Amino acid sequence: MFPHNEAGKTSPENRKTGSQERQERHEMNTGLKPVWAGRNMRLDPFRLPQVVSYATRDDYGDVTFTIDHRGAVIRRVLEMSGLPAFIALPANAFRGVAARAMEDPDGNVTVTLELLHNDPMLSVPLLVADDLEDVAADWRAWADAYRLPMLLIESDGIARTLEESLGAAIKTFPAQDRRRGRLSTKRRPRFLARRRAGALGLRLVIGGQEIISRDE
Repeated sequence: MFPHNEAGKTSPENRKTGSQERQERHEMNTGLKPVWAGRNMRLDPFRLPQVVSYATRDDYGDVTFTIDHRGAVIRRVLEMSGLPAFIALPANAFRGVAARAMEDPDGNVTVTLELLHNDPMLSVPLLVADDLEDVAADWRAWADAYRLPMLLIESDGIARTLEESLGAAIKTFPAQDRRRGRLSTKRRPRFLARRRAGALGLRLVIGGQEIISRDE
């Protein structure tokens, strides 16, 4: 039981500050934020089949992901024994390429992409960004590279296909290598567009069709 004072109220040492409560509300409303989403990173889908490795640290210890055109190799250091463990996953072992958008209490938006696996420990981070430009192009490019569906992780934490989110057939758009220049403003589909109304103030637009919006 939590310590209580004589009036039956939570003691000061267990009382949450306003900022802590706001942070918890945002975390609940925007879905679970991955441990690896603490800083920006991007793997370039147009560099495959070149192998790209990077290391991060999650709740289970140090982990290194190596990706190529075949899939991913995950190297973990077992916390108890300190021994390395290797897991090789082909592309078809993943459910899809999943995107999610999160907002912190200050209104800053973070977007992530990942190769989504049924076991969260085996999901592979691809992108963490607060600059929303061209996120959609990367999302589509990774899906094309691995022949996986594009998934959207909604505020309830459930990953759904775009078809499920939209409830109808959607328009798609070609992947665009950012090194070859940006699409024109008129042609480039918007991934996430800020707007004032809404819990996140965000809407997801693919090929001119709004897939998800969040209103208060």
